[in-house]
Amino acid sequence: MADQLPTKIRLTVVTRERKIIETEVDEVVLPATDGEIGVLPGHTPLLAMLKVGIMRYRAGSNVSLVVLSWGFAEVLPERVIVMAETARLPAEIDPAAAEVMRREAERELADLSSHDPQFAIVEARLEESVAMITLRREM
Repeated sequence: MADQLPTKIRLTVVTRERKIIETEVDEVVLPATDGEIGVLPGHTPLLAMLKVGIMRYRAGSNVSLVVLSWGFAEVLPERVIVMAETARLPAEIDPAAAEVMRREAERELADLSSHDPQFAIVEARLEESVAMITLRREM
């Protein structure tokens, strides 16, 4: 039957440097700029801007996490393609280094005005470090 909904989603996550993930999943939760987007097979097509945050994806009862830093997602009924500025798997995250990154970003932000061009860059580093720390705690 041609109108049958798909039962799985083909998930692909890429950055400029490499392909991070290519797998079949049952569900994807994306950190979109307007809030989290949950995607199940058969989802309505859409394009979403992504912010710094944790992407979750589930295959059966196995839930996996990835820290994304900015990007876009193309959602189609049978696939999700994520194009991220950076993407970090849990094994690639050093909790101690993430904590140092967080403290340094907080110190830098304290010395910057919100109108300073560097403010957004440092704030993004802070958000990324917090996402990495959160991901490691959820593991």
